[in-house]
Amino acid sequence: MKQYPLYENPYDDLQVDRDTEFELHAVTLGQSELAAYVTSLSPYAAKLETYFRLFDVKHKVVAEPIPDVGPRGKVPYITLGETRISDSQLIIDWLKRTVSDPDTHLTDQQKAIGHAVKRTLEDHLYWIIIYFEFFDQQGFDFIISNTIGDTSVLPAEIQEAIQVRRDDFRKRCYDQGIARYTHAEIIDKARKDFEAISVILGENRFLLGNDAPSSYDATLFGFIQAFFQARGMHPEITDFVRTIPNLGRYVQTIQETWYPELKLAFDPA
Repeated sequence: MKQYPLYENPYDDLQVDRDTEFELHAVTLGQSELAAYVTSLSPYAAKLETYFRLFDVKHKVVAEPIPDVGPRGKVPYITLGETRISDSQLIIDWLKRTVSDPDTHLTDQQKAIGHAVKRTLEDHLYWIIIYFEFFDQQGFDFIISNTIGDTSVLPAEIQEAIQVRRDDFRKRCYDQGIARYTHAEIIDKARKDFEAISVILGENRFLLGNDAPSSYDATLFGFIQAFFQARGMHPEITDFVRTIPNLGRYVQTIQETWYPELKLAFDPA
């Protein structure tokens, strides 16, 4: 397993405010047809860009061809000049301390619920996403066709690098445990996550029931958008989540308000 040197975010090197513009580095969909529907197939990149859009953090997206280029060997990360800051949640927490905190209107109970939802998404649903991106053949074919295209025309060393990366993530899926379940069992696990989040959302416009979004909405939208919009990667789950009216309305609200350039791939009614 390739290891990366420990990276400590250089917070003290930066002075930022509402007028600061950051560069958001992420693997993007480029000119893929899917780019008209989905902000990113990476839930963490989608989470961070959604936070920036929800709370008017000035930014521009910089496409990275591979994730290994970032601090800690992963994307997304942000830059200001030559300074790089890594990890979506550490970035958000830093911005909340230094620019403005969109969660000041939340009660302690709301923050606890938001934290529990975030952990469900980032520590459980995330592995289901990774399973469909790298372990499931149909899902892998879908993500490759929408990010790279026809790999047969690529140089042999690039094809080999793609396979090495897939093998690495397949091993991670097995070591974590998600790939030790049947396909049907994995789908059922995802269904239960979505059902639980749907109950918490209820008839609210935003996750925690307030009139304004919180940082937890950035995480929720970032992790569920592709399930609604990118059916080809996980059709059984997409067909299920599109039957949950309040989550469909939630995706529609965020997307139409903060991503007006994107199309809806489903009928939220």
